[in-house]
Amino acid sequence: MSDIVAFADKLVQQYLVFDGEFEAFTPWWGGNEFGYTFYPQPHYPEAKEIIGKTKWAIRTLCGHVPKELGFSEGEKALASQVKVIVERLNEGIRYFNSVPQVGSSRKDYNERLNAMREAGRTLLFRGYTPNRKYVSLVDELLRYKEFHELYKLLAIPRFYLRAMGSSEMSPSQIMQELLKSQPMRPGLRIRVKVYSKNKEMSKLFVNAMLLTLKLLGIGSAANRGFGRFKLVKVNHAIEGIDEKAELSNPKEIDDFINERIFKNVKCEKGNDGQFPRFPSGHEIRLIKPVCTPIAGRKYNVNSVEGVLSAIGSATLKSTWKAHCHNFTGSGREYHTWVLGLPRKVKGQGYAGYVVDPMKRSRAEINRRQSYIVISPTVDNGVLLLPFFANDYHPIYHKGRGEVEVVKIKRFTPNCEPEQPSSSVADHVGTALDWLEELLSCGR
Repeated sequence: MSDIVAFADKLVQQYLVFDGEFEAFTPWWGGNEFGYTFYPQPHYPEAKEIIGKTKWAIRTLCGHVPKELGFSEGEKALASQVKVIVERLNEGIRYFNSVPQVGSSRKDYNERLNAMREAGRTLLFRGYTPNRKYVSLVDELLRYKEFHELYKLLAIPRFYLRAMGSSEMSPSQIMQELLKSQPMRPGLRIRVKVYSKNKEMSKLFVNAMLLTLKLLGIGSAANRGFGRFKLVKVNHAIEGIDEKAELSNPKEIDDFINERIFKNVKCEKGNDGQFPRFPSGHEIRLIKPVCTPIAGRKYNVNSVEGVLSAIGSATLKSTWKAHCHNFTGSGREYHTWVLGLPRKVKGQGYAGYVVDPMKRSRAEINRRQSYIVISPTVDNGVLLLPFFANDYHPIYHKGRGEVEVVKIKRFTPNCEPEQPSSSVADHVGTALDWLEELLSCGR
């Protein structure tokens, strides 16, 4: 029996094309079907999400997904010639193991939540002065060191949004939800094995996977910097697979793509412009060191949580408006729709639609992915990766009436208005300028 097992194992191993170990250098924010990362037990990265995101990356690079990676269309289906196995190598670590008492009043909870965010900023940014409204409460909160990591996460807008909860939930229920759904600390290690009989196909897939895990991320909030994994050890790789994949600056990314992706015979470049296109090196922007402007002051960033806080803040319309000293006026000239939908509060904000000309009707788009992926580097820098596409559907700003965004002037980081444009590329370019200005603090 042992001889049969050994023979079967040898047969499997001959199709092994890659065996590598990866380590998360930003928090991984996964989740089961309920969005829980740590309940009822820790939820770790799975092969299906790595495969799905890698296939998306291949399509942005090559203009299509080779049929050898499998497809399902109508009654037709073709199994993938590439098999991926993922196993965790260590235990995922929580940021916090308990939550503070927050009372039952929603008004008091909102005040305390704001104070906890101020406490988080105090911990993340050297020299930060909390809003005077919360100074005494922040001093009190900082005495409880077991909650410091929670405070830091609350300084990240995406996590703060989760902490606001729904109106149906009590403050204590929200806190319990945060305990279950918090991200994992950086340091999670996974082992990824890829098997295939098709060598060319496997080389394209693995190299695109290295690009995906390092630059695009997996899990929730990946476009905002969560879920990045660096390659730390290669146990086995066939010729043609990059065993380093540093990918830390635009030139390295460009060289990697040109050598490892575009020269692959399975990558027949062809993009009709309707699907996002992976950016070339000259379109990618590297920002290092990173800063974040808060209440008129600029703070240097020196931790991954600080970088995620800065990224989140730089994507907010309120930050763009504050940069131009616009605290109470309309925000429709600040085109943050480029950074994804939904973006609505109490019926105001952006609404996207798909128009059916035959029925003369329109259906609202609930989600629209950001045209820009913001990716932290291992040394706390930031890469801005614009994914240009001519896939615009009507998007309207709702506030003082309903106006299509392509008919609205757009403010630049210099706080000067540009003429309206129907070009998505123009709007993406302006958003890139905004992100670079805010994340580099105007350097």
